[in-house]
Amino acid sequence: MPTETAPADLWRRRPYAPEPGAVLGPLDDVGDGKAREFTFGVGIASFRMFVVRRGEAVYGYVNQCPHYSLPLNHRPDQFLTRSGDKIMCTQHLALFRVEDGACLDGACEGRALDPVPVEVRGGQIVIG
Repeated sequence: MPTETAPADLWRRRPYAPEPGAVLGPLDDVGDGKAREFTFGVGIASFRMFVVRRGEAVYGYVNQCPHYSLPLNHRPDQFLTRSGDKIMCTQHLALFRVEDGACLDGACEGRALDPVPVEVRGGQIVIG
């Protein structure tokens, strides 16, 4: 089954979404093979996203499961499986590929996480 992907700029339509070029912080603040959440705004309408680091590469996603529209994590910065090789929704245990957010297993098969373009510039993680 092909993966259904959202428009690349869907994240920008959300309240409090950061502007392209916004600096999230030093790459070293996200451990290699780990993830970190970033929140913009306050309350229920806040923009929540997370970044996964693989060496010098970073991958960003909106923190919202495509199956049930809830945050993926219960605990701060806990987005990955124990082995660290996949993103996991702790609400219903769906699994997603780190590199493109495609759902690999669970109630959201055929869908994907909403990507947020991120890159590393001068040792800083920046919204692309």
